[in-house]
Amino acid sequence: MTQLVPVPAPSGTVASSGTMRDRVPAQALLEQVLLRQAAARPRTRLERLVGRDPVDPEARAWYTGAMGERAVASRLSTLPPGWTVLHSLPVGRNGADIDHLVVGPGGVFSVNTKHHVDASVWVAGRTVLVNGSSRQIVQKAEAEARRVDRIVAGVLADPPAVHPIIAVVGAKRMRVRHSPKLVTVLRAEQLRRFLRNQPERLRPAEVDALVARFEDPATWLPAFEAGPELLLAFSSLTRQVASAWRVRLAWALGLLALTTAGSAGVVLPGLLGLLSGS
Repeated sequence: MTQLVPVPAPSGTVASSGTMRDRVPAQALLEQVLLRQAAARPRTRLERLVGRDPVDPEARAWYTGAMGERAVASRLSTLPPGWTVLHSLPVGRNGADIDHLVVGPGGVFSVNTKHHVDASVWVAGRTVLVNGSSRQIVQKAEAEARRVDRIVAGVLADPPAVHPIIAVVGAKRMRVRHSPKLVTVLRAEQLRRFLRNQPERLRPAEVDALVARFEDPATWLPAFEAGPELLLAFSSLTRQVASAWRVRLAWALGLLALTTAGSAGVVLPGLLGLLSGS
């Protein structure tokens, strides 16, 4: 579940008249990233030359989160027939959403993505530490599942409990000392196998009934359709990020070559300053 600030509707969009399948992975975060990027100062020519990161510091956390959600969505897209995945479902008046909702023979699963690049993640029950700092992510995952439980109870006479999952992306180290009672915490790489290994809990007719309810926009808070300009703008930004990384890599390799040749003493301090963005 992601806490957001209100975002005005992009030009040309209207309240969704389709289904919740029209929500793109990380849609809420993409909107936040582009909102902040629009207010950011464009990179100078010199900054582009040295490969300074095009993502504004104000947008960085949202961008990282979006990339994590889209990575998990890509893995979920490979589930076999019989499984349905919906993304970025609006559930809170403060802009909160459910990252991914999965329904299939194995049951109903609310998936909360956490993108912790090169971090150390330690889990013991409801206690989660990321680089030693406590995070209340198990409690949030439990709250997400309770929201969906109420929807499921309105569809099925004998509903299974919604299973909350925390999918961790990018962690360097991850240790689950003992799992939370109600929430599964795993690496994103393990998610698909975990879902496929679940025992059958729902008959096809029950899956279909739940999917119909989950797809109905009336089930959720009002949301806006993702116009093509949203994905186009975000795709352009990701290409700029990749290009800037390649430029920085080229500079780093060039500096390494200069250092090896013993010629870096004059240019190294200034170039390092440019590469660090100072």
